[in-house]
Parts: sequence; structure tokens; C-alpha cells
Amino acid sequence: MVTGGGSGIGASVAQLLRTRHYDVMITGRREDRLANIVAKTGCLAVRGDVASTDDNARVAEAVRASGLALRGLVHAAGIMEVGRVAETSLEAWQGVLSVNLTGAFDLTRQLLPQLRTHGGSIVMVGSVAADRAPTGIAAYAVSKAALVALANVLAVEEGRGARPVRCNVVNPGWTRSEMADEEMREAGAHMGGLDVEAAYAEVTTLVPLGRPAESVEVANAIAWLLSDEASYVNGASIAVDGGHRWIDAGAVPLDFELRPRS
Repeated sequence: MVTGGGSGIGASVAQLLRTRHYDVMITGRREDRLANIVAKTGCLAVRGDVASTDDNARVAEAVRASGLALRGLVHAAGIMEVGRVAETSLEAWQGVLSVNLTGAFDLTRQLLPQLRTHGGSIVMVGSVAADRAPTGIAAYAVSKAALVALANVLAVEEGRGARPVRCNVVNPGWTRSEMADEEMREAGAHMGGLDVEAAYAEVTTLVPLGRPAESVEVANAIAWLLSDEASYVNGASIAVDGGHRWIDAGAVPLDFELRPRS
């Protein structure tokens, strides 16, 4: 089961898993996006908003009705609101958390009985923002930090027994997706009218690999965590960020190669 499966990282996960002969069900809010992935992959789909407990109940029932054994759950659904703490309305704050955090909690809670039957793996799609203090995306950063905490709790609570359920997090850096493209359009407008590609280049200047990730690169890490090859990986947070997290910001002015482009 992949939430947010109609676009971005979620869609890449669904497509990759199908090439590896997994049975896959995707969920998301936009039926046209879901239908597109179904047409490409032959996976199953059920429309649902993870912020709605009623929709999550329908999704859980669809999994049961499929007759397939649930062995993996990927939480890729996510939204972002731009704004510092002082600028973020309570409505916007709650909206972000309802999808990025509470939705993951609620659907996991409803699917755990099925995951426990055979054992399985949960992968949360977090963000490198979870362990930083980025400016201007307060609700998003906090939601992703809390998602890591939720994953750690699940790793401990569900990891015991004859059929353990593992839980891990993948924290992507800048990754090409529909949502990131829109962010680049907005960012480019504030950086002197840069186009999307130029904006991606600007925000990844300090990434050692020198580029954003492709969504399939994040999907590869997720697929590994779902597989038996990661059978002893539980409670881990894996950064897929091209090494950006290890850049010492204070040393950047001293290193010619790391200085931001003018």
C-alpha cells in the first residue's frame, strides 16, 4: 500500500515495486492521477484523503477485500505550507499535520492488524527538514520531525514477536517532483526570475553530488527497506540527500569549491 501514489515519490515507488512483481495498491486524493498510474502499472487504486479517518477506513477495507496479504506500507502523501511560525495560521498548521503526521498515524493504526498477520515493513517518507531548522516551512519541518518520532515508536512497539512489523524512515533532500517543481517556480521568482532548472541548480549548490535527486532514487531506498534484504533494519532514518547534511555551513565561506554561485 502506497499513500500519495498518484504523483511524485509515491508514484515512483508504485511503479518500481510493480517492476519487481509486487502487488501494489495506491491511494490519493486525485482520481485522475491515480488512474494514470493504474494505466501505466496495472496496480490497484482506491481514492482517499489520509487526513480523513473515514477515507482511511475505506482504504483499510479495500485492502482486506482485495484478498492480498499486506506486507508493506509506504507513507508518501505529504503537503507543504510556506510560512514561518509567526506567519502560519492555525488552520494551515493543522492542515499540514493532518496529512503529514496524523494521516500516517491513523492509516497505520487501521492497517496494523493486517500487517501483523504476516509481518511486514512500514516506510515513512520524511524529509531532511526533520533534523534541521529550515526557514519558512515551519509546519512542514515539524510534521516531518514528528513523523520520525512516530516511526521510532512503531519500530519499538511492533518489532517484537514471531511476525515483526519493521518501521523506518527515508529522508529525501531536494527531489524532482510535481510539488518540488512548483516550489522551484515560486523560489525562482524570488531569485530574480530564475526558471525551474536554474532554481534547482541554485538550491542544490551545496549538495556534494551537485543536483537534486530523481524520485526513483528515493524509491530505490524505500524498496530496499520494504524487502527482506533489510530484515534487520528497524527504526532507522536514512538520508537520501546527496550528502548535503554533512556540509558545514560555517566553513562554506572558507572553501572556494563550496561557495554559493553568484
